[in-house]
Amino acid sequence: MKLIRRITAVAAVGVMTCLPLAAQADTPVEGQAAVSQEQTINNVDDVIAESAAVYATYQSDVTDVRQHPLSSANDIEDSLTSLGGHNSQQLSNGFIAYSALVASQNPEFRAAVRDIEGFYGRESLMLGMRNDVRYARTLGGGNAAVTSSLAAIEADAERLRGAGAYVKEQAYSLQAVGWAKATIRNSDALIQQIQASASAGMPVHEELQLAFASSDINNVLVQAGQSGAPSLWENVNSAASAVRFPSLDMVYAGRSARIRSGKEPIADKIATLAAYRVLGTDAAPAQEVRTAMRETSTRNCINMAQLNLQQCVAAAHNQFEVPFCIGEHALTDVGDCIGDITQ
Repeated sequence: MKLIRRITAVAAVGVMTCLPLAAQADTPVEGQAAVSQEQTINNVDDVIAESAAVYATYQSDVTDVRQHPLSSANDIEDSLTSLGGHNSQQLSNGFIAYSALVASQNPEFRAAVRDIEGFYGRESLMLGMRNDVRYARTLGGGNAAVTSSLAAIEADAERLRGAGAYVKEQAYSLQAVGWAKATIRNSDALIQQIQASASAGMPVHEELQLAFASSDINNVLVQAGQSGAPSLWENVNSAASAVRFPSLDMVYAGRSARIRSGKEPIADKIATLAAYRVLGTDAAPAQEVRTAMRETSTRNCINMAQLNLQQCVAAAHNQFEVPFCIGEHALTDVGDCIGDITQ
């Protein structure tokens, strides 16, 4: 217990005693075998789906940790890399893309986008969104569309906080286990490994990429946007040969999430990307869509969580201390980052 408190205190200083962190580029290193967010993609649907699959991959890695208790030093190392090694820009983009996919299911918003396109022409609609980032959210159903995405965000954030608490509890219980009391002898190598992963970006799980590229995903996303619905990712893990999303025959009711004051620009980005999705594959150049996904505050928050994770691992002495770092910074902190848009 005393050692866990010690690493909490050291990690809390954050970048005050900063370890070097490799700059996190939005593109993977040349020759990387993984499917990446920055592959050559030429249409709106593929760009948004590809980015959402990055976020889905992180969430599936969270499921893995929730379903498989840590039973060896290798388990701890694998979880540290899979959860702490995501590129902060790619993960932030994926979070925004997923939110936009949920928002794009709102029927009133979809109809409004199509009506404006039909009456004024697509170019006029696109010009309106380029000139005013708030424009898409002012369309009919725009706020309701964003509210549905907030429901999914809130469920995901709560899931990450719960997963963080679960993993941190293991840090306490492992203090009595022989292998977990062993001294960490490779903390520098562990930190360099997650820095390298965070710079390049983690591989996207192919099954999730295929799922988000399929039109069948729309029915699943409708459910994810219901107030009170559980997180979409509860049963989605990296080991499944086929992605199994929750049953679609449930109707949920709960308190509607609201946008936190000061976070309206994120809501505007979600609505704009949702409108792109409604308009379809040739609505805008791929690079314009990627630019619309970029959101600084969430990216910086995730980046800080990763810095604190590395600080925490550097301060750890025994194996059982590292799960605390994972639970606190690779899960709970990230949950707070994405949940910060809601109130």
